[in-house]
Amino acid sequence: MIKAYGIKTHIWNNNLRSVLLLIAFPILLLVLAYALLLLWTGFATDMSPDEGLVYALDTMPVFAPFAFGGAAAWFAVAFMGHQAMISAATKSRSVTISEEPRIYRMLENLSISRGQTMPKLKVIETPQMNAFASGIRDSNYTVTLTRGLMNNLDDEELEAVIAHELSHIRHKDVRMLIIAVIFVGIFAFVGEGVVRGVMRTNLPRADHHRRSSGGNSGALILFAFALIALTYLFALLIRFSLSRKREYMADAGAVELTKNPDAMIRALTKISGKAELNAPAEIMEMAIENPRTGFAGMFATHPPIEKRIEALVEYSGGRLGSQSRPPRRVIKDDGINSGKRQEFGKRRGFPGKRGPWG
Repeated sequence: MIKAYGIKTHIWNNNLRSVLLLIAFPILLLVLAYALLLLWTGFATDMSPDEGLVYALDTMPVFAPFAFGGAAAWFAVAFMGHQAMISAATKSRSVTISEEPRIYRMLENLSISRGQTMPKLKVIETPQMNAFASGIRDSNYTVTLTRGLMNNLDDEELEAVIAHELSHIRHKDVRMLIIAVIFVGIFAFVGEGVVRGVMRTNLPRADHHRRSSGGNSGALILFAFALIALTYLFALLIRFSLSRKREYMADAGAVELTKNPDAMIRALTKISGKAELNAPAEIMEMAIENPRTGFAGMFATHPPIEKRIEALVEYSGGRLGSQSRPPRRVIKDDGINSGKRQEFGKRRGFPGKRGPWG
């Protein structure tokens, strides 16, 4: 009951965070639009800071519809084409059952046992070992694996990794991360565009305006830059505040599905130190392991693999240094062994002890 409640609560929290992100977006967008108006006022007019602040505020009702229209177009393009962008950034390709029967059958069987629509399957041709799930709805959910992962993991370990990614889809982690990436992306895009635009601005003309207004427009420009930086920083903080417990929860979901915590431990051990991909930071946040931790781990999006293994050992009965076990036997439901099977499920699943996932 604790396990089921924890997963359900995690899904509810992810849905709530997605809604809050969408609510916060127009608020930050209005602040960003106001900052852009201030920036234009500082460069194109000789108004004092007080006059510029009032002028930009009075102009907002005219400018805001264009800002929201541009943002809506951004969301539409990203919503419809995010998977194509991810595939282009990672150079992943779709594979069929005839090309990769081993992993295709694993994904198919695990999806059936989970009772969810089978995601699309993609492969990245790299010796690095990583995997991630992406998508927003059933029609475009995708599981992507690297060639290195497929070549170096045995069937049980690869099954555990695929189950981990399916758990991210089931828990709505994938949808929330895609929304967060789109959310932050527009502020990064505008911020970079402003910096490039300023660098190309006719600086002598801007200097003339600053001199003619006694340097007042310079203060207005600095204030506008500060607002743009704050909106981008706040958007980044929202993205980095997304709970790292999602990886614990996905590990727990993989063990729940495969009943094999040892395979998950062995997979994480093999992946550790070999997970770096030639991919943007936003995609690495969706991966099963992200070695990019930022300064002193301050911007780590994943808990350390050592902590995840410790959780699997302590809370799901996993064993360190375990070898591949023989194929699982199917126990017939003859009434005599049913109690043994239930006891086996408890012993190999999750004890009634609350873990780091909730």
